Amino acid sequence: MFWDGAPNVLAYLAFLAFPVVIVVLFTRMRPHIAAAYSLLGGVLFLPEVLEFDLPVIPPLNKGTITAFCVLLAMMWKAPQRLSAARAFRGFDFVFVLALFGNVMTSITNGDAIVTGPVVRPALSLYDAFAGSVKDTLGIWLPYFLARSICRTPEELAELVRITLRMAIAYSFFCLFEARFSPQLHRWVYGYHAADFSMTLRGGGYRPTVFMLHGLAVANFVLSGTMLSITQWKLGKTKARLAAYLAVALALCRSSGALVYAVFFLPLMAFVKKPRFVLPLILGVLVLTFPILRGTGTVPTEWIVEKMEAVFGEERALSLWFRFDNEDTLLERARERIWFGWGGYDRNRVFDPVTGEDMVITDGDWMIQLGVGGAVGFVGRYALLVLPLFVLYRKRKQIRDRKQQLLYAGWAMIAGLNALELLPNGLFSWLPYFYSGVLAGAVSAIGTARAVIPLRPRGPAARAQQRASLAPPMPKQGRGGRVVAA
Repeated sequence: MFWDGAPNVLAYLAFLAFPVVIVVLFTRMRPHIAAAYSLLGGVLFLPEVLEFDLPVIPPLNKGTITAFCVLLAMMWKAPQRLSAARAFRGFDFVFVLALFGNVMTSITNGDAIVTGPVVRPALSLYDAFAGSVKDTLGIWLPYFLARSICRTPEELAELVRITLRMAIAYSFFCLFEARFSPQLHRWVYGYHAADFSMTLRGGGYRPTVFMLHGLAVANFVLSGTMLSITQWKLGKTKARLAAYLAVALALCRSSGALVYAVFFLPLMAFVKKPRFVLPLILGVLVLTFPILRGTGTVPTEWIVEKMEAVFGEERALSLWFRFDNEDTLLERARERIWFGWGGYDRNRVFDPVTGEDMVITDGDWMIQLGVGGAVGFVGRYALLVLPLFVLYRKRKQIRDRKQQLLYAGWAMIAGLNALELLPNGLFSWLPYFYSGVLAGAVSAIGTARAVIPLRPRGPAARAQQRASLAPPMPKQGRGGRVVAA
């Protein structure tokens, strides 16, 4: 749905011109760097909501188009990286479980659902095919590309710098919209991507820039702030950069991101020894949350009370309403717990007489559990958190402290972005990008690739490294004879 306007010519030209931009980047940069800029640039700057509905396959949006174009560019410039990443093996294998779940969901939902005047159709094998194509392009492909462009600790350091640069650039747009209201998407592409009233928060505006929701923008700025702290601890940036991004994050006016910032940013900044246990805890929480929530282990009433004490009654009521809807949807999901209800809103609860929708779904975990069941949930979310588990298991093999800081910093980003899918929706594939990068970097631990030193900064440092790696010059003895050094 287009809000307050319609796509202009520039919106369509942006999609047509973006492949050209990718080609230019790949001809001027190393493939993994060009791919990183292309993947992030497409998600951050192409128009939202606009889709291209081609025959047979599901509609393509900016996320799927970006990932597919980068795949073609990688096949052109760096096919060896794709083959080395070994598609659908290693970390990717859990995604096969999600594809299997799509087939079983269609098989077990051959019945139509009638609620008053509304009939929701039965599923067929075509729905399994369409859902698998959608998941492959929208989830697995960005994850796989991220794995392929990060194969060494040095490349992880480069991706940290690239993501931080993009976050800094995006922060300027955030500051503009925080002052003048979210208008950039409408000014550039001719329409608002979402309801403008959703941007009003705390007596000001919540920036959306070129993304679907202000929550997505806040999470990206939070990720950039965390990376700036990592770079500061590595001696690559000044502390004032982290302070600036923290201010930009505050002006994004997202209570969830602010809670994460208050708790996690001081830990990253002032705990001297890198910690790998916290990302592990986040991964365990994400993967077991449906069980914890379904058994009543999560103290929802206590959380609502604390929310009211800190953020006021309005935010507390919003959270209570969310928990109440989750309880209703959980009861619905239990009826077909293993493979879910499938698409066409069959997982939702409707009035049996009028057919009116009686629930609102916020958290992506609840959507995946209701649509794909436990199998679909595990297939998608294990892809996100499995690198956190493997990193913790291999942590003692990371000897270099700088590499420990890099791995720990990126793992925190991957863990928090996965955690954010519990209360909120999946606005883009960025969480899968972060986890895919970590999966690629974790694969290097304990191999010959892991001993590659981080690239030194500055001409003098690089010259010193080249000198240290150069073979020793032979000594010349009497009479011009060459002797061993």
